[in-house]
Amino acid sequence: MELKDISFFKPVTDQLYVIFGERNGIFPFCHSYLFDGDVLILFDPQCGRKRLRLSLQQLGKTLADVDYLYNSHYHFDHSASNAYIKKKSGAKILIHEADRIALESFDDYIQRYGMIDKKLEADWRKLLKDLGYREVTVDETFRDGDILSGEFQVIHTPGHAPGHCCFSKSGIVISGDFDLTSPWVGNLTCDVADYLKSIDKLLKHKISALLPGHGLPAFKNIPERLEKFRERLLTKVNDLYNLLPDKPALLEDITKLVFDSFSEKLQKQLRHRQAQFSFHFANISNLNYLKYLESQRKVKRILQDGQEFWQKTD
Repeated sequence: MELKDISFFKPVTDQLYVIFGERNGIFPFCHSYLFDGDVLILFDPQCGRKRLRLSLQQLGKTLADVDYLYNSHYHFDHSASNAYIKKKSGAKILIHEADRIALESFDDYIQRYGMIDKKLEADWRKLLKDLGYREVTVDETFRDGDILSGEFQVIHTPGHAPGHCCFSKSGIVISGDFDLTSPWVGNLTCDVADYLKSIDKLLKHKISALLPGHGLPAFKNIPERLEKFRERLLTKVNDLYNLLPDKPALLEDITKLVFDSFSEKLQKQLRHRQAQFSFHFANISNLNYLKYLESQRKVKRILQDGQEFWQKTD
């Protein structure tokens, strides 16, 4: 079938296609991938529903033809259309076992963001529901090394999320949020040490194409770009370490120091993009950096008067 020239729908191979997400794949969207073989598979189907329908039409398909939804991880900007598509198609939803509960329980999903402030939590719940989050039953879970329908092999790559996975076939890796942009750890289930180990794990694979959920697909210099991805994460950790005061400090005060270190332009961008959530996500990110530094014995936590303080060890 001859494909029309649609800017957001492009072939990768004769069976695999990229659907570039709305807003250039920026939250609440991502890039989705469509495999049209013996089965019809959608990977991270949060590109935007109109784009998804138009892309399927290019192949003479509709949502009713979708057999499987493979989720790289549970985050909203990769999974929010699961319930909608399953209702239209009866497609089976698959995700790693560590992320299953977050798709099936809205309460669990919210708890993973660690919002103690009740108003902030209420605002976050409302935003996600308004954007389309719905609880949905997961049909099957997978583990590292599993071979799924379509002959895609699961590569478990935790760090960004406990159940984050990539999907590999013939040197092509659909990589979710291992996207070569800027590593994000603003969630209680993120883990910097696991993130670094997962980058090492991907570097052991011979990858001819890396197809991310955000940013642009990579077809060359992939090991070098993964190394730069790692460097960006470690730079964030080291920048935080260098900002720590000599005396014990509360997490919130450390985050304020980090914000103050940003340029005025970046501070404005953060306030604009994440609104009331910007400080919270930065706070959680910094907590995860501190936990990693603690594992490296560069900082220690001190409990004093019921509060948790952080301090350099040297």
